[in-house]
Amino acid sequence: MPSNDSLDSCTQIIIVGAGLAGTAAAAVLGQQGWRVILVDPRPRCPPVFKAEKIEPDQAQLFRKFGLLEHLLPQAGRVREVQSYYNGRLFGITPIEQYGMYYSDMVNALRARLPVSVEFKLGRAVQIANCAEGQRVRMAGGEELACRLVVVACGPSAEIQASLGLRRVLIQKNQSVTIGFTISRPDGLPFPFNALTYHPTSCAEGIAYLALFPIGQTMRANLFAFRTTADPWVRQFISEPGRMLKRCLPKLYRAIGEYRVVSKVETARTDLYRTEGDSPPGVVLIGDAFQNSCPSTGMGVSRVLTDVDVMCSDCVPLWFATPGMGSDKMMKFFDHPRKRATDAKALQNALYQRRASTDRSLRWRIHRLRLHLSMQFGRPASG
Repeated sequence: MPSNDSLDSCTQIIIVGAGLAGTAAAAVLGQQGWRVILVDPRPRCPPVFKAEKIEPDQAQLFRKFGLLEHLLPQAGRVREVQSYYNGRLFGITPIEQYGMYYSDMVNALRARLPVSVEFKLGRAVQIANCAEGQRVRMAGGEELACRLVVVACGPSAEIQASLGLRRVLIQKNQSVTIGFTISRPDGLPFPFNALTYHPTSCAEGIAYLALFPIGQTMRANLFAFRTTADPWVRQFISEPGRMLKRCLPKLYRAIGEYRVVSKVETARTDLYRTEGDSPPGVVLIGDAFQNSCPSTGMGVSRVLTDVDVMCSDCVPLWFATPGMGSDKMMKFFDHPRKRATDAKALQNALYQRRASTDRSLRWRIHRLRLHLSMQFGRPASG
């Protein structure tokens, strides 16, 4: 809980951006008793194609925060994942996963924010910061004061410029994620809970296809290392059923007959991170600091790790003494758990790309070993 010494302003923390990172941080900080303003230009998170699955480590963190129960009513429960290669089952993994649209996830958390969190509708355009106090200027000219600003709004050139930070591109056109819903022609449920299907070659630049439930539907996420301008992607959008049969010709052996029954959505990823001297009184979390390749499944892991490190290990110590200098902020950016998670997400992203596209001898041998292990692995029994 906050100490009396820390109550030196009406608002202690302003969070800019009410996506998953900002809303989760506001929820946790509000539970701890901090007075928070959560700023976002939209009253509700609109439908957006990203982060449609909660992985086991992410479910653990949501549970630690006391937030998982808010998500369960709208989530599809995954208890096991079947893994296929070349039309053949090679593994069944018991697991705790949940399928859920990103906007539903965010809006469910927004609806249950603690009373100490005020939601303010508007767009933040500039942050004037120093060790003693911070001021957030809104697009309409209003200024908000606090001791700590948490930037959780993803890419924002205006805010970056006001803080003297820069965005560094790591890998342009890292990947494209393609999302759609499938069903059986007879309308019956698919005979599996969730499934991962691996391609037999790198010819199409596909990492894998993931199938998992959201509500009563079966959602598909295809991860490929292409660009949204690629004719292959445009063709997939217009003819998803035919392209699936071309790229994964034995998929029907794993899931039976199927058809695509929704609009095809795509999301392009350029890998980046934010660099510059740590600004006093301001911390960047989630995609505001560094993003992730969706093929790694680590985007939500990075977000929730940032929230956990900041709320549990940093904020109570920061507010226990006067000032919010850069040295305090560096305790977050240099935290071993944050650094390890960020590094692992980047390492996995670069690995996935090379394993799916690199045609050098080293990576051809690597793929051959992987494919042999899947092709001749002993199929798991249910």
